[in-house]
Amino acid sequence: MMIMSPRIDPAAAKAKFDAGEAVPLDVTSSLVYPAVSHRIPGAIRIPPEPIIRGLQAARPASEILRHFESLPADREIIAYCT
Repeated sequence: MMIMSPRIDPAAAKAKFDAGEAVPLDVTSSLVYPAVSHRIPGAIRIPPEPIIRGLQAARPASEILRHFESLPADREIIAYCT
């Protein structure tokens, strides 16, 4: 089950990462990603473009959700972009 949460401040997010309570999800645009030098260690990278294209094309939910299969189901996911 997916639950959307409000924004979280960076210090609180880092505390959750350090405690192993949450996983960082990097959704930085593929155009910007190569130029970003400061990445969160251990972050899972899922480029947003294939998901956005799938939503725009009204692809089946199961097809779009495949992009998220690498995310752990037992921890909070905190998405970020730079």
